[in-house]
Amino acid sequence: MPEENLKDGKNQTNGEVDTGSEPLVLTDRDIAVFQLAHEQRFVCYNQISAGFWKERSEHAKACWHRVERLLNAGYLQKEYSPRKKLQVYFATEKAVAELKTRSLDAGIPAFKMRPYYDRNIGHDLNVTNIRLLFREFGLHQWTSERILWEREHLFHKPDGVLTLRGRKIAIEFENGLTKSHARYQATLDYYNDHEGYRLLFMIIKGDTRDWLVDLKYDARKIWFAGFNELMNEKEKTLFENKRARFELSRLL
Repeated sequence: MPEENLKDGKNQTNGEVDTGSEPLVLTDRDIAVFQLAHEQRFVCYNQISAGFWKERSEHAKACWHRVERLLNAGYLQKEYSPRKKLQVYFATEKAVAELKTRSLDAGIPAFKMRPYYDRNIGHDLNVTNIRLLFREFGLHQWTSERILWEREHLFHKPDGVLTLRGRKIAIEFENGLTKSHARYQATLDYYNDHEGYRLLFMIIKGDTRDWLVDLKYDARKIWFAGFNELMNEKEKTLFENKRARFELSRLL
């Protein structure tokens, strides 16, 4: 069942709140939530709400009631992240079993929460925000870093891969420019030589430094943009490199 064909189930239509009085019947939207959490390791409530209940009134609390039902039914597990000071949600073995019946489990097991699972939670949640933004554009073919690592066994892996009309676009998110010039140059060299990726989008939280844009790379392939700008300006976000600046909609 392709994600782009997902529709709401009967117990979530017409803006009605799921009060739990009816037997739980999984909807296509529930399955999509399981799939996102499973592939990204975890998600936070705001991502579930914005990604799957955006059209619903917050006052009606439709999303909150549904998530609580899925928690109580054992499809989701909730844990508190001390680092981020918020609750995050995991897809349980029961949820992954449902995904498997639909061939949506991506060939990876349920995520096992270990100590320090949230070591890079700020980075991980922002990557999920980027995935959800592309999903909002109708672009659903995203391969997560977890799949690239656990199923494809790639050592040098991007934070995600967006496939568009058969082209693979590598997504790298930088939570600030914290690495040396040499390490960023090595990353750009890797993507320059990698024939499997048609484009690289390097998305940076914070200022894009001139020295980064001026490094050596193929300007037909590698583009830079700000994370905050992407979240706010969406398809109109300016992606740039040392030779040009284009709106995201044009690059896609």
